[in-house]
Amino acid sequence: MSISTFISGFPAGAQSSIFPKGDPLPADYFTGQAFLHPLLAKDKNNEFALGSVTFEPGARTNWHTHPKGQVLIVTEGEGFYQERGKPARRIKKGDIVNIPENVEHWHGAASTRKMVHIAITNYKGDQNVVWLKPVSAQEYQTTNDEDKYEYAQHLTARQQSIVRISAFTAAGNIDDLKVALHTGLDSGLTVNEIKEILVQLYAYCGFPRSLNGITAFMAVLEDRKARGVQDIEGRQATPFEETDKYQAGKKTLQELTGKEEKAPAGANAFAPAVDTFLKEHLFADIFSRDVLDHQQRELVTVSALAAMAGVESQLQAHVGMAKNTGLTEVQLKEVFALINQTK
Repeated sequence: MSISTFISGFPAGAQSSIFPKGDPLPADYFTGQAFLHPLLAKDKNNEFALGSVTFEPGARTNWHTHPKGQVLIVTEGEGFYQERGKPARRIKKGDIVNIPENVEHWHGAASTRKMVHIAITNYKGDQNVVWLKPVSAQEYQTTNDEDKYEYAQHLTARQQSIVRISAFTAAGNIDDLKVALHTGLDSGLTVNEIKEILVQLYAYCGFPRSLNGITAFMAVLEDRKARGVQDIEGRQATPFEETDKYQAGKKTLQELTGKEEKAPAGANAFAPAVDTFLKEHLFADIFSRDVLDHQQRELVTVSALAAMAGVESQLQAHVGMAKNTGLTEVQLKEVFALINQTK
């Protein structure tokens, strides 16, 4: 059974932008991960510049104004546009925002959704923007209260980051993994939670890709430290003190599957060492580490397997386990939509 067959009925997800993501925008004027791909520069024929701007979930501009106004055309995802003193306006793919001159405003992605828009920015002489203060966390949170309610049954920003980090690591896509790691930290994942994701992944996509992911994470943390970003380290795992690891792992696996195992079967019976390693190491040593709960670990596993070829039966099994941890059908559909975007 192919993955395309397995996920039939799941939405294909938003299509990738028609333009490349471009280069990171400066942290002086943007909160979170935002990127610009220039499309057209001001010249003798045009008194405006044209660019495609990508906002990862939670990313937004500072407050700012334009001396001759600006037009935004949303090409992917969802976000917000807000003028000073007015309620925020939700904007989504296909929406157009006509921004008057000298009006203080900001725009960016929703807390759980990426957004891409084309910006048509007019010039007054050589000036096209006046940057002001950042949008505070409180201002942004107030805007997203409605967003949280609407997407209460969908993946949170933290969960979306787990999906992307796991998928890009499993696929060996280091460039996009680094972006996902930045976004994960910005969305509230701690350093130790991301370490735990990358460590767990060695059991599903192998040591080389797990180690590459850890190395990429080290580089991301060094970059953020150099820019003065202080990330939360988070809690360490509680030591695992169970003496009978095999029975502990067997118990965890039975909780995840919702089925009692009478005796090893299939590949586990054919190669008993695999059964031992599976229960004693994966479901005891790894799954017992309480930095991540079982639902988060199944989200990691499903995301990694969905990004890999030839593992459909394992993917199907872990989708069932993910449901047993409380992940909903809607959330799992969204996982597959996000995975489609990573390919």
